[in-house]
Amino acid sequence: MLRDVYLAGIGSALPPMESVDAAVAAGRYEAELAARTQQVSVTVAPDGTESPDLAVDAARLALRRAGGNPAQVAMLLHGMLAPPVAMWHGAGYIHRQLGLPAGGCAATDLDAGCATALIGLETASAYLRSRDEDELAVVTAADCWRLPMVDRWRTAACPFGDGGVAVVLSSRGGFARIAGAASLSEPFLEPINRGYDPFTADGAGHTRPIVLRDRGGRGDDKVAQWSAVVKAVQGVVSEAVRRSGIDMSQIDHFVCPFIGYEQIAKQFLEPLSFDMGAVPWEFARRVGHIGAADPLVGLDHLIHTERVSWRYILVLGAGLGGIFNAMVIENTEA
Repeated sequence: MLRDVYLAGIGSALPPMESVDAAVAAGRYEAELAARTQQVSVTVAPDGTESPDLAVDAARLALRRAGGNPAQVAMLLHGMLAPPVAMWHGAGYIHRQLGLPAGGCAATDLDAGCATALIGLETASAYLRSRDEDELAVVTAADCWRLPMVDRWRTAACPFGDGGVAVVLSSRGGFARIAGAASLSEPFLEPINRGYDPFTADGAGHTRPIVLRDRGGRGDDKVAQWSAVVKAVQGVVSEAVRRSGIDMSQIDHFVCPFIGYEQIAKQFLEPLSFDMGAVPWEFARRVGHIGAADPLVGLDHLIHTERVSWRYILVLGAGLGGIFNAMVIENTEA
């Protein structure tokens, strides 16, 4: 039988919030989109703060809460959608800033869009199961949305927030256990974030902000895409819950990507027969879409800020290229 893997510590780093009303008044965000998303603010990092620094802050908090020795860290996985430096990975920087010892720690970046953090937890869990029981793994995700690559108010219908999160995993114990996990890929959805135009020589350049709303399907494509999204969300959640040995009625809270009221309801809640009360909505509408960090930032908020009563929390990721993942977290201190 495979050994259990536990969440030994979790931590977030969130900068100050900026009002959506102020952005609308300044002409930076559309009033119609503000009404549809029902977003009230987003987190905005000050100049000079970059996403890997937020990941480092979150990791320090998670390690402190875990009470672990940094020398025990055998793997460090990092995810970011908008790196501050082209052709550069953040994991080595985070490794160095945390003061983790050289030699024994495999540090690398993952890139699965907004599914990256949960892919990281699955990957690190498998790694720990094959290793010494005294070892730890750290998974981080962070982003700061900056021009010219991303306009936090216009790149997507939902506004983007800055932030970072980190989880320390252990096979010896922790405050929660990964009860069940599943991943699912739907390649039919791959063009949603790339678009349907051919590749071009300057396709990787960012002389102007990306506009994701211009890349999706048109006409009948959108109907088929929504059908595929619903089927994927239902399928990956059903499998994760099945592997956890429980049923959906036992889920106490649900954390999904923070993509605005309308899209959360249509893309996640309705297919799973949840209502908005199942998710940390009042928190989500104040921080915005933080990218890959969303599900774990929400989990941290529920546990350490709201201090909710829970036995099982379901977290869901949905990433670029049509990848979905779900994880059931069980409270081992209940």
